[in-house]
Amino acid sequence: MDYNGIHRDLHGAGDTFPTPIRSTSLNTASNIVEPNNPVISTAMQVLGSLSDVGKALPFIAPAFVLLKFIIDLEMKAQDVDAKCNDLLERITFMLSHLPILQNMEVMASTRQVIDRMNEAIKAAAALIAAYRKQSRIARRLSISNREKFIDCANSVNNCCNDLLMSLQIHQTIQIDILTRAVPIDEDDVAAQTFVEEHGGSIDAVMHDRELVKEFAQQQHFVMDDSVMGQLSANIADSVAQNHIRLEGILKDNVSSAIIDGLKNLAAEMQASEAEQKFKCVQCEKEFTNYTNGPKACSFHRAEYDSWSKHFPCCSTAHPCQFQPHRSKHHCDYPYGTFFPRARAVTGYVDTSEEWAAVEDTNLETDEVQKASVGQLLRWVSRSARLEENTLLIMVGRVWYKYPYYFNTFTAKELEDITKSVRLSRRTLIFRTSPDENEYALAEWILSVSGKITGVRLTSKVATSTHPYVRVCPIDLSTCTKSGDILTLSEGGMRSYHPASPYILPETITIGPVLKDTPSRAVRTNFKTRTTPSLRVILKTMSDPPLTPNPNVVSTQFDFFTGKVSIFNNNVPGSLNPVTIAGVSASYRMVGDPEYLPVEGCKLIDGSDVLPVTIDPRQAWQMNFQVTIPRTEEDSKLEIRWWNRAFLPRNQPVRVKLEVEDIEGERCSLVLEHVFKPYRLAQRNDKDLGFFFFDNPSTFERNYLHVEPASSKDQVVKIAGNEISVKRLDKVVYQALKTGKTEVDLEIGQEKNDGEWEWGAWALVVERNCRRRRVER
Repeated sequence: MDYNGIHRDLHGAGDTFPTPIRSTSLNTASNIVEPNNPVISTAMQVLGSLSDVGKALPFIAPAFVLLKFIIDLEMKAQDVDAKCNDLLERITFMLSHLPILQNMEVMASTRQVIDRMNEAIKAAAALIAAYRKQSRIARRLSISNREKFIDCANSVNNCCNDLLMSLQIHQTIQIDILTRAVPIDEDDVAAQTFVEEHGGSIDAVMHDRELVKEFAQQQHFVMDDSVMGQLSANIADSVAQNHIRLEGILKDNVSSAIIDGLKNLAAEMQASEAEQKFKCVQCEKEFTNYTNGPKACSFHRAEYDSWSKHFPCCSTAHPCQFQPHRSKHHCDYPYGTFFPRARAVTGYVDTSEEWAAVEDTNLETDEVQKASVGQLLRWVSRSARLEENTLLIMVGRVWYKYPYYFNTFTAKELEDITKSVRLSRRTLIFRTSPDENEYALAEWILSVSGKITGVRLTSKVATSTHPYVRVCPIDLSTCTKSGDILTLSEGGMRSYHPASPYILPETITIGPVLKDTPSRAVRTNFKTRTTPSLRVILKTMSDPPLTPNPNVVSTQFDFFTGKVSIFNNNVPGSLNPVTIAGVSASYRMVGDPEYLPVEGCKLIDGSDVLPVTIDPRQAWQMNFQVTIPRTEEDSKLEIRWWNRAFLPRNQPVRVKLEVEDIEGERCSLVLEHVFKPYRLAQRNDKDLGFFFFDNPSTFERNYLHVEPASSKDQVVKIAGNEISVKRLDKVVYQALKTGKTEVDLEIGQEKNDGEWEWGAWALVVERNCRRRRVER
């Protein structure tokens, strides 16, 4: 006989027992089911001893099938329940007298008693199945459950008394099983006491999530999302459904049980039925109801940081938290796998649509209190959109260090919440802190009839006089926004725009101002000077004539390179070649009276082989480099410039290049270099201000730009530092608190090893209206 199939038919696929949490009291270890439970052991013995009775007396076979079903339920249960034990013990006592039927003639009256007995056991099996399907919290707070067990026990008692009379059996020892009262568990007593302490209305408690959660914590039970649904459900409906299913099961299975004779029933009872497996969202491991427990799951509060190679919650590899396994994501307490899931929504713009939000920042600690409500569009960016409208509510910063709330609701779930809130009138969804000066919260808004009509968001910090309060109306039936967002209160530091824009004064320039253009054009009309006996012409072949520091730089010298062509001006056929034996150079700054020797002069780039003979009317090009020393003052500045010469930054320099032939005759050509500076920073068109001073010694411009803000949350940008509205709010707050009206923004910098520096201060010019301006 397929008893596993019976369980599946009765409970539905994969839903035989409460899912997924086992709620076990930490201080009542004796409540844990043990395999040698005496009540179950006795029931199994009776079932085994009567295995052949059903074959001889088919009309009592349903009782054995139902007893087997009840035994299976109790063996699968995660805790001992006194009411279930009591009912099973009464049924076992009643059935233990049936073997006598094999030795007597069964009268019609006895058959009627047997039929009533089967119905009573069927009702008991339906009740136990429905009762065991509830979570432990729901079983205890559903105080009316005990009345159903009392009714069922009375029905069994009556049948048992009638059976004993019909069989003419006189019991004197064990009759107390029938006469005793239905016991009550300690947890049932605790539930009754809790209800009385909170007004005495069981309906008010059962529909108040916070009270249910408080009771769960008091009894060391585990509270999950399924508990409120179980409390709102009617166990009588579940019992009725089970009764109908049991009738169908018995009709389909009793005949086969009679054929088998129930001979293998005792052995089948020992075989463990396959139990549904779940995937824990906290530790990502599989678990079953049987393997779950108060500390069965171990995990970290925060997710693993791949950059720092550790868990930020505890900095160790070993799990730091122990809780029951959970099959659905929740925000009852932090666990590492939750945050990537939440970040996949909050970190992208296509995953949700924000309807309303409030946020305030503590101007002393920078702690943020925030809350928002909107529609969840998809769980992962660029994935398929959710088919059902889903409300998304977030409160606080979603991170393991902070209290937070991140939950979604469909229209059906909102209807269930409405039923709860209508009775309990507890509208709070979540609040980050009980502190009245600093908190964020979300709460339901109810109509006069108790129907949810919207969500109210509030955020408040200690540095704000008033909270932010916004209301988002919601259509309960469609789970959509049903109207405009209402702002009931504005918190934070209020900012005011002036009636007219400030007119900034013109910038006043003090000190020398550099120009970024050459002082004049380079002179290139110098002529060759030579003796009559050395008929050559020197001509520059590079533009400009001298190139500063192209390949090497130094703090002591400037290097100039150039190209000069030497032309033998003797007539053709004169047989007067010119042999160049050496090259030298000297320099002077324009305005100086005399030329001075250079530090070095050499030929480069393949033209460094002397002497060189030039035939008449022929030319030879030489590439040269001259090294000109800087002044002692310039050398101390230790400046290295590429492609610019530091020495002639204030006045041009001239280099006299002298060429000597093999006979000692000389000729020369003057080459000039005029300093060409790089472009200096200038005021941009969008600048609000441009502040600079020039250093003629180093030919540098020290400057900073003041630009308009690039976003609505910013006020101004100073030297790349964005000054936010929040930063200026802090300035005003400190001014109001300390009385100081000039506050350093602490964004200034020291440049060039202290050569110059800049700073910025905010001036609170009118503390009464909280206006402020920034000065540099």
